[in-house]
Amino acid sequence: MRMSALEGVLAMPLVYICLPGNLVLAALLSRGLGLPPDSYGWIVSLPYWCNCAQLALMPFILRRFSARQVFLGLLWANSACWLVFAAVLWWHGDWVKAHAVNVAGWFVFAGSLTVALAGVAWTMWMHAWVPPRMRGAYFSQRNRLCQWSNFLFLLVAGWLLVDPTPAAFAVVIGGAALVRGASAVAAHNAPAPGDPPTPAGPSLRAQWQVLKAAKSFRQSVVFGAAWGFVLNGFGAFQPVFMLQSLSDSPRSASLPLALSLLFGALALPAWGRLIDRHGARPVLMCAVGFWALAGLPWIFVTHETAGLLYVAWALAGTANAGIALGQLNLLMKLVPAGAKSLAVGLNTAAAALGMAVAPIFAGQLLAWALGHDWPADVVFHGFFLTLPLFATGAVLFLRRVQEPRSAPVEHVLGALRNYRVLAATLGLGFLAQTLFTPRGESKRSEY
Repeated sequence: MRMSALEGVLAMPLVYICLPGNLVLAALLSRGLGLPPDSYGWIVSLPYWCNCAQLALMPFILRRFSARQVFLGLLWANSACWLVFAAVLWWHGDWVKAHAVNVAGWFVFAGSLTVALAGVAWTMWMHAWVPPRMRGAYFSQRNRLCQWSNFLFLLVAGWLLVDPTPAAFAVVIGGAALVRGASAVAAHNAPAPGDPPTPAGPSLRAQWQVLKAAKSFRQSVVFGAAWGFVLNGFGAFQPVFMLQSLSDSPRSASLPLALSLLFGALALPAWGRLIDRHGARPVLMCAVGFWALAGLPWIFVTHETAGLLYVAWALAGTANAGIALGQLNLLMKLVPAGAKSLAVGLNTAAAALGMAVAPIFAGQLLAWALGHDWPADVVFHGFFLTLPLFATGAVLFLRRVQEPRSAPVEHVLGALRNYRVLAATLGLGFLAQTLFTPRGESKRSEY
């Protein structure tokens, strides 16, 4: 467990770069290479198309190799891919700018495919040996350390990218790839073997029958797809908006993002205790609602009121920590034992499908709106207005999920009673009354 935590800490810089819409990738594509929004949307959707492709590839791979072997091998492949990209940026930066879409697209595709396969293998490996009774506490501690690592990386990356040239991006990406190699060494030193290869395991048809009977798992997959669409739709363009309209350089844009990671790291122990005590589903519902409220400042922020970003990212980081931890724990609790490989792959592919379609749709719509000479700030504000609305819709899918041994949502809201006082001091007493006040005799007290 200590080696796994160390592997996560060292992996975070490159894991962050592999995420679509992250600051480094957004700055490289929009500022360093000058891609328009529609091309940017296609490239940042590639990681999620790769997450769909793993659904077809992983069953064949896992018949020959264990999940641990697949995970370790792909760590090295992912590091090598990004290291080569850094070398090309360093030695042939002008050529990359002249062929930005093809070069960046192919390297992002290769890096995304390796990390997609590695992610499924990692989930199966961890599921095999982390005790269920302490998953919430362990993953909250592990994720907290990873958040601190990501926090430091963002500060360093922002400082190095004050002049966003291809050489500067080569230093950031190459350094993250080298540290990722060190994380592979730590993963090799984690002795937990996990499950062995299963060449004589159940057929895909038999696994499909198991999944068809697991109604709550299928409903959680639908929620994952809906939440992926919300998170990676117009949200993927938040760093682009910051770089083009609010910030003078990636360095100034990195500070609010780093604050998000800081608050997420501080909140993770509390989220972990809530999940262990009340279950993942009710905590997820509360965290998604909190995330929707945290997105409201994006509707009003301008260059003159850019300080609102610190509030928005701090609140979003707190909510995202609970959402990520809740999704992981809910998946591990609901995955059917007789179809583990297919279940994990299907869950990843469904979320990836929503995340892949969203930035393409948003990028095309954004390019169309900006092409009508409307003020860029007005266009982005209108787009961000939809985020809380779509998040509320995603919660409706989550309400249908039945999680074993979990408390009602009301219990989690009751555990957050201190936030009632905070809401009143912020002038949101009406909202606290709506959420926490009984509605009448024999009625539920909270949402």
